[in-house]
Amino acid sequence: MKVFFYFVSRIYLKNFFIIFTALLVFYCGIDLLVNFKKLPDSANLDLLYTLFLAFSAVKYVLPLSLVFALVYSLITMIRNNELISLYALGLSKNLVILYPFLWALFFCFVYVGLNFTSFAYADDYKRNVRKNGSIGKQSGEVFLKFNDSFAYVGKLQSGSNSVQEVKIFNIKDFDLDSYIVAKEAFFKDNAWNLKDGNLTKLPKEYSLGKDGLEIKEFDILGGLEGFEPKVIEGIASNSDYTIQDAFISLMLFKAQNVSTTAVRTSLYKLIFTPFFAPFLMLIIYYFFPAISRFFNLSLVVFIALVSTMLIWGVLFLLTRLSENAVILSEVGTIMPIIILALLGGFMFYKHR
Repeated sequence: MKVFFYFVSRIYLKNFFIIFTALLVFYCGIDLLVNFKKLPDSANLDLLYTLFLAFSAVKYVLPLSLVFALVYSLITMIRNNELISLYALGLSKNLVILYPFLWALFFCFVYVGLNFTSFAYADDYKRNVRKNGSIGKQSGEVFLKFNDSFAYVGKLQSGSNSVQEVKIFNIKDFDLDSYIVAKEAFFKDNAWNLKDGNLTKLPKEYSLGKDGLEIKEFDILGGLEGFEPKVIEGIASNSDYTIQDAFISLMLFKAQNVSTTAVRTSLYKLIFTPFFAPFLMLIIYYFFPAISRFFNLSLVVFIALVSTMLIWGVLFLLTRLSENAVILSEVGTIMPIIILALLGGFMFYKHR
């Protein structure tokens, strides 16, 4: 079995890396041609842009490369009579497809693992380099709610744990209880530390002779505990998430009774969407003939490629509809993958 594993894996992996590299170079080349005049006059930034461009292209290129590599591998094996030879040596259909399927799952899991890191911000970094001439960007004003407080942030630096011009309005029993004004704040130990500001406490009763406004200045004051910087950045500039950031944002939005449609879609895209490729491979494989003598192989390949592009396009459309809350995020992102998995499992079970 090791011999068969090495043989099938070598053919599939060689084709995968060739197709993946070719699609990646094609994607980057087209983008560079279109945006060449918009790039900054800096060789270092241009190289960074190309690197981030390649990273951001992986989410489009990887699934297609996995499927296209299987199609091309099958063509090669059928024309060289290698596929029918494997069957003649005792390998079942399921065993032949099992090796490419496992490799495809492996690459998908690697991609999901990368989305736990800053790799997921590649699209943001690429956009920032093109528009601002730097990796980070400064977001404009943002006004948001957190528990019983409303916070205003004047300036937010992308990728930084600090903000400037902060105002926090604390509400109690539907009345303004106090408000805080600070020049800047930095996130540390799961809370925001406000610097160089003042706290204004409003009176409970507005009566003559009662206590009035109570104003205290401070150097450091804690607040907004658990409100992650990436959550604020995501709200301010609609930036990308890592899986960890998306999960934190989802829990926070649920607690605040804020719509979670966008963040749920982002989370499902990072985790589930790439897996359409391995399951689609299972389905396509069983429609390929063992030999080309009695079949129009070119037609079979054409149908396989067109079907792959159509399914990928439908999934992309459903994801867009989910992001705009036209359909449920689970319906647009998770359900299609489950359907493909069930169909692939049925085909695998049918040819056991």
